[in-house]
Amino acid sequence: MFKHKNIYWIIIFLMIFAGSDLHAQLRKKPDVSSKSKKEKANQADRKPIYEHLGGELLFGNLGFFNGLSVSTKLSLGYKITSGIALGGGTKLFYDQYSVVGPDPSVFDIGGFFMGRARIYQDIYFKAEYAFMRYEKDPDGYSIRNLYENVSVNYPLVGLGYMSGAGKWKFGVELMYIANETAQDIQSSVIEYWFGANYNF
Repeated sequence: MFKHKNIYWIIIFLMIFAGSDLHAQLRKKPDVSSKSKKEKANQADRKPIYEHLGGELLFGNLGFFNGLSVSTKLSLGYKITSGIALGGGTKLFYDQYSVVGPDPSVFDIGGFFMGRARIYQDIYFKAEYAFMRYEKDPDGYSIRNLYENVSVNYPLVGLGYMSGAGKWKFGVELMYIANETAQDIQSSVIEYWFGANYNF
C-alpha cells in the first residue's frame, strides 16, 4: 500500500513538472524582428535636424536671341517625411538686350516659399509663392515699359523630375507663373529650371 502511494505521488509530480515544462515551451516567444523594426523606426525619427535638411541649386530661363538671359535659383528645405519638404530660397534673373549702341541690362531679384511632394519615385509636384522685385528699364530705354522698380508677388505650380545616386540628384522642373503681371514682365508663362539638389 505504501509503495502504491509513493508511485501515485511520483506520477503526480511528473505530470505537474511535464505540464509546466510544456507550458513554458508553448509560450509565444517575443517577436525579435518586429521589436528591431520598431527600434529602427524610432531611431529614424530621432535623426539629427541636419539630416532632414537639403539644398538645391538650379539654373534656367536661358536666352541667346536679341541678347542674353540667365536665371538662378537657390533653395533650402526641410524634409518633413521622405516625400514631403517645405522650404524657401532666392532667385535671380539677369537680362541683357542687344540694341544699337551700348547693350542695356536689368537685374531682378526675389525670394520664395515652397512646398514639394513626391508623386511617383523621381517625379514631384511643387508649389511656390514668390515675391520679386523687377528692376526698372535703364535710363533712355524702353525695354519692358517699367519706369520704376516694381514688386510683384505671385504663385507658381509645376512638376519636376530629379534622379541620381545617393543624396545627389539632377534633373529639371517646369513652373507655371499664375500671375499676368509677372508673365508680362518675364515675357513667359513658364519658368524652367535644371540643376542639382542634395538630400532634398
